[in-house]
Amino acid sequence: MSITKNIAFFGATGGTAAATLAQCLLAGYTCTALVRSAPKLTNLLKTSHSIPAEVLDKQLTIIQGNIKSIDDCTQTVFPVSLNPTTSSTNNRSVDIIISCIGSIPVWKGWNPFPSIEDPTVCAEGTNAILTALRNRQPVKKPVYCAMSTTGISKYGRDVPLVFAPLYYVFLHTPHKDKRIMENLVIEGASNSDKGQQVISEYNIIRASLLTSGARLGRDAIRWEVENGAVTSNAIGYTVSRADVGNFIFEEVVEKWDGSEANGEGKGRIYTVTY
Repeated sequence: MSITKNIAFFGATGGTAAATLAQCLLAGYTCTALVRSAPKLTNLLKTSHSIPAEVLDKQLTIIQGNIKSIDDCTQTVFPVSLNPTTSSTNNRSVDIIISCIGSIPVWKGWNPFPSIEDPTVCAEGTNAILTALRNRQPVKKPVYCAMSTTGISKYGRDVPLVFAPLYYVFLHTPHKDKRIMENLVIEGASNSDKGQQVISEYNIIRASLLTSGARLGRDAIRWEVENGAVTSNAIGYTVSRADVGNFIFEEVVEKWDGSEANGEGKGRIYTVTY
């Protein structure tokens, strides 16, 4: 028997999240996405992913807003379609949250090295999503999937040696943001002095340097779950956003069986590369 799945997306106009969202829509799942520009998302899905307009109309709700707004995040993770009344006990969240938020590099003046447009967007956006969940305490805790990066493992170097200067020097600022984001997500899966558990389990995806290449398929990628050591079998240079999006769809969305994980601190950190 097929399972009805309701999925919330953040950062959906990015290549990775858009690839996952497109597959979710084609699979018949109901999706909600928070974006700054609704026309940009619909155009992307129609032109780059060939999603029919009737599918978008039936299965996708777009919230136009700001990732740092708790109210906007609340509308996304507690969509009206699941909460048709204003009852305080009618707090049904989506089943899965997929967050691929991030910032872009910007060049200023004559400086040959770029800065980051919004160096704290991952941490602030994740905090807004988790605060929205804590404020309403979902009846059933959702699964949370967060897009992160290689180069921040606490166990050692998980990128090729030639990439070390790029990752540890030039990408220091965005990686600091990703570390904070990861810690917030992991904390969200447990009760702590920072708040109650609001997600049933987490899936953190650390991808190699992302490219805009075509999807090569599951057989083309290498992946490994971090388990107390560097993911040495998945150290690589690049991977396409399309393939990471497909990995999230197959590994997180499709493998969710409708149940809520028991206990605290459940989750995995994946490394994904070619």
